[in-house]
Amino acid sequence: MTHFSKCAAFLCATLAIPVYACPEGATPLVSCPLQDGAKVLQTCLLGDHVTYAFGKAGETPDLHLARPVTDVAMTPWPGIGRYIWEDFTFTNGATSYRVFYGFDKMAEGAAQLTGGVAVEQGDKVLAELYCDAGQVITSGYPLPLFEAKEAAGQIYSLETQSWSE
Repeated sequence: MTHFSKCAAFLCATLAIPVYACPEGATPLVSCPLQDGAKVLQTCLLGDHVTYAFGKAGETPDLHLARPVTDVAMTPWPGIGRYIWEDFTFTNGATSYRVFYGFDKMAEGAAQLTGGVAVEQGDKVLAELYCDAGQVITSGYPLPLFEAKEAAGQIYSLETQSWSE
């Protein structure tokens, strides 16, 4: 199956699913309701592809992207500081969607996950939306996207903070 065919099949399989539900067999990366439940962010990993969906809760997504893991930029936690975080970015033309999550590993009691999405064009932030408090769903730290990128032949350098083939 060609790269385009695999991506198209994955996109078709997920378009019919209302936002906030990954397709069967997929792993949720970061998903949550936003704006008091009015909107939903959902990202999923299925094999060597990642999806991004954003839209009204319970409806077909306003925006749905499917990309090979090699086309999704990811910044893993560098291992320093009390706040553990990761982010990954989908591009769509000149616009990028940077999905992020994190937690304070030294918080009193149970650590509260936070997350959201930043919509950017170049250096300009167009919007930054945060997940509703206590509603972030992740596959846990570290995200399986890191291993999927490694399985696809990419190597992350902490020194340069970049991926290479």
